[in-house]
Amino acid sequence: MFVLCIATAFIWGITNWFLKQGSTGLQRIQYDNRLKQFTAEIWYFFTNAQYWIPFLFNQFGSVLYYYSLAKTGIKNLIGIIELSTDFQLDFSTAVPVTNALTLLITYLCDVISRPQLLNSRFLLGMLCVTSGVALCVISKPH
Repeated sequence: MFVLCIATAFIWGITNWFLKQGSTGLQRIQYDNRLKQFTAEIWYFFTNAQYWIPFLFNQFGSVLYYYSLAKTGIKNLIGIIELSTDFQLDFSTAVPVTNALTLLITYLCDVISRPQLLNSRFLLGMLCVTSGVALCVISKPH
């Protein structure tokens, strides 16, 4: 489950950056009618491959996440890989570990694309998030 949660976090973190990039033109769509606005936005997303391709990968990450939470251990992932590990996460730690790692990876993707985002406040925030999750994991009996 730990490996699948990490894989999910990487998929979500990387695709979050691509989803953000793919939705940049959405602000230019302006209609007074709410129905027209909604329809135009949906049309924009479905016709913009820079958005829907990462969206599909992101949804695969969601399926992987659901699968990892549904299993008590890692045994035979889709009949291809046979893995076993002594380190297991329970529900109460799997969720914060996955979400915090997703946040960290999304931020790192942003920093790679825009280095000016790297500053001490964001680094302190990431350190706090990482420390909090580490405390959650360490405090659980394994």
